Amino acid sequence: MRRFQAVAANVLLALNLLLVFLLIFQEKVVLPGWLQPVGRMHPMLLHLPIGLLVLVGLLWVFRKAFAGEGVAQLFRFLLVVTALSAATAALMGFFLSREGGYTDNLLNWHKYTGVGMSLLAYALVVLNERPERNSRLFAPVLGLSTLCLFVTGHFGASLTHGEDYLFPNEEAAPEMVFTDDTPVFVSTIEPILKTKCYQCHNEQKQKGELLMTTLAGLLKGGKNGPIWVAGDPLNSHMIQRANLPLDDKKHMPPKGKTQLSPEEVALLTAWIKAGADTKKSLGALAQNDPLRVLVQAHLNAVRGGAEAEVVAYDFDAVSEDALQQVNTPFRVVVPLAHDSPALQASFFVREAYKPEHLAELSAVKTQLVSLNLTNMPVRDEDLKTVAGFENLEKLILNNTEVTGKTLADLKSLPNLRSLALSGTKVNKDALASLSQLASLKEVFVWNTPLGTAELAQLQGQNKGIRFVAGYVPSDNERLKLNPPMLVNEQFVITAQTPVTFKHPLPGVQIRYTTDGSEPDTLKSPVYQKPFAVNGFTVVKARATKDKWYASELVEYTFFGGQHKPDRAELINEPNPQYLGEGGKTLIDGKKGTIENFKDVAWLGFREKPFEAFFTFTRPVPLKSVTMSIGKNTGSYIMPPTTVEVWGGPDKAHLKLIQKIQPTQPQKEESGRIEGIQAALNGENCAVVKIVARPVTKLPAWHPGKGQPGWVFVDEVFFN
Repeated sequence: MRRFQAVAANVLLALNLLLVFLLIFQEKVVLPGWLQPVGRMHPMLLHLPIGLLVLVGLLWVFRKAFAGEGVAQLFRFLLVVTALSAATAALMGFFLSREGGYTDNLLNWHKYTGVGMSLLAYALVVLNERPERNSRLFAPVLGLSTLCLFVTGHFGASLTHGEDYLFPNEEAAPEMVFTDDTPVFVSTIEPILKTKCYQCHNEQKQKGELLMTTLAGLLKGGKNGPIWVAGDPLNSHMIQRANLPLDDKKHMPPKGKTQLSPEEVALLTAWIKAGADTKKSLGALAQNDPLRVLVQAHLNAVRGGAEAEVVAYDFDAVSEDALQQVNTPFRVVVPLAHDSPALQASFFVREAYKPEHLAELSAVKTQLVSLNLTNMPVRDEDLKTVAGFENLEKLILNNTEVTGKTLADLKSLPNLRSLALSGTKVNKDALASLSQLASLKEVFVWNTPLGTAELAQLQGQNKGIRFVAGYVPSDNERLKLNPPMLVNEQFVITAQTPVTFKHPLPGVQIRYTTDGSEPDTLKSPVYQKPFAVNGFTVVKARATKDKWYASELVEYTFFGGQHKPDRAELINEPNPQYLGEGGKTLIDGKKGTIENFKDVAWLGFREKPFEAFFTFTRPVPLKSVTMSIGKNTGSYIMPPTTVEVWGGPDKAHLKLIQKIQPTQPQKEESGRIEGIQAALNGENCAVVKIVARPVTKLPAWHPGKGQPGWVFVDEVFFN
């Protein structure tokens, strides 16, 4: 025991001197990386000196009840172990503090009191060596140590859990009452962030330099830039981190913390997809908007379903694994309400839809009661798949390709109560078959070819069904039109796949341009039939109608190539995260979507420039080369700084035939696909080399200023 105490005394002296030194020169201290795991053991060890000091205090208070040399030795041993654990915990805490992310003022107080606690514990060991001389000092120092322990714990708890953790405000927070005018961010998004994110990203503890307790902090983002990209959930850090495996060190919330539920991830994804508008209210969302459905389900679940009709289902819920398998970036499947086995499914991104994606829902066909296919290219034949979802109660087919020829297939759905067909080409004859649907109560037919007389006739023939034709404006009222809809599913255009527009409202004119100018509501060409475009073309269009306000402008970029290379070879490898399918990605005619840059249609370059050879069987006269690129400033995806086009008879004899400098964004812009075209002089080339250099340093206005940018390419076209 004597040898242990002698060694411990020297170790204690060294540890406390080291702590004082580190505290004085903390601004100049640089720790090696291998000490980081040691610092993270601080939360595990800090409880040891707390318990030991309490035990020491109890033994001191009741010391007269114990006698004997053995008790004195035990007391000395406990004091030494208490002091050692206090010094070690303080040292680990110092290492942990170097990771950053904490409020400086609060952190410094925690450091000072932690080191003070270690010094006081060491003082108790020294005083106890000569108890007969230091008995009067021991009690005050022990009391001061206990007080210091309490203060240190208070600052530590405030760093970890917030300032009100030890002394919470006992005034109950008033229950929030949300109406349709309350912003979705306030009623739904902010409460999710508060329960799952604030603990690590508050005014006292800003992990990753990210403050989430204020809107300004959320919009600013952290050391990795903004946490969301409006309209682009797949490239938003918040969604990316939430979708990582739980064991991944970048997964958020961290393992051991309360995790986001699949419903919450789906809600955050849909909100970002809808534009991440912090002011838009629930009432401003369309009735068939997928975000509205998710928000309403979430609020009903939070309220315990008190305001929702309680429906009991006799089927079992699907497993979490099964639910995860049917969720994709373009299809969200979530429970209808809290603890309900019933599911609702919504599809997103028209270009990504395939009929087999609908068929995949057969895995949860028993539980599926609501299906939203708004704006998807669903056709009449797809209703045979829908008819297999035996418990379906609500089906939304607004703005699809459905004409109503196969609506009779839905008679196999005994529970179907609501059917939405707005914006489709259904007519009176097609809707006559709805009388076979025994449970059907309402049908929405806004903006269809049905006239007032036909609707009245249908209503008379189907007394149990309510046909909703929408709002009919008065002659002196002016409303704003919806934009024209693009029918094309592909943006690589040939003579066989011309540009095709439609609008669900009868009597609407679609004005368009193909020269880059904005269409004039009076003078620009009127769309009358599908038209072909020649190569790279930007088509802009808006809808107009007498006594209506013109629609918002829509813009689509089309590509085409007269000469297809026989082979494309990458000179530089893309970033490992965005490998696509190698060189053939550039000439396979498959366009990527702006919603998913991890699609195999994209190649991503950051560390090295994009550089590739394109080889033709025989020389071709080239008048232009067009690169299709992605642009999303929030995800650091920028146009290349320069594009070089080299051509010649073979790889060994190439010459520079064009070099251009694409215009760079001057502010934050939403994601889009653009074309960069290099005009040539008809040079005959058997081999073409293209070099596109990424931005080396993002500009000063960008949140990631100074960091390198990305270049994303999906196709290259030759004309």
